[in-house]
Amino acid sequence: MGRQARAWRPIVQLSLIALTMAAADCKSLGPSNPPPPPRQRDLLTREEILSSTAQQGDLLQAIHSLRPNFLAVPRGVYNRTSPTAIPIVVYVDRIRQSGVESLRSISASKVEAVRYLDPTAALNEFGPAAAGGALVVTLFAPPKEPPGTR
Repeated sequence: MGRQARAWRPIVQLSLIALTMAAADCKSLGPSNPPPPPRQRDLLTREEILSSTAQQGDLLQAIHSLRPNFLAVPRGVYNRTSPTAIPIVVYVDRIRQSGVESLRSISASKVEAVRYLDPTAALNEFGPAAAGGALVVTLFAPPKEPPGTR
């Protein structure tokens, strides 16, 4: 039995070496960069707009191409006296706008973020006027230089 055990020793050693090398190769195959953060359903960010072709148009076009669900009428959100849907309210830097069409006057590249508030959240934050949901737009403000740095 001693000779048989010695005969298997080189095969076992080669197997262990091959297994160690395979494990080291698998370790190096992992992603070198961390994966991008997951896309949020209720938020459209500046980075997402600028990394798409939507940056060249107005904000309404960008929302249509990147988050069309923002403009869809939520189920069950209708006026009691009329079968028409309650419109989505738009706020730009916390100032109420005339409607969704006002987004045409805003360049997509000048936006920091667009957050969609469902009807319940909009009602809680802005009151009954926003019962159909709300789009809260935050405009991009470039960093200001401290005085005397020029």
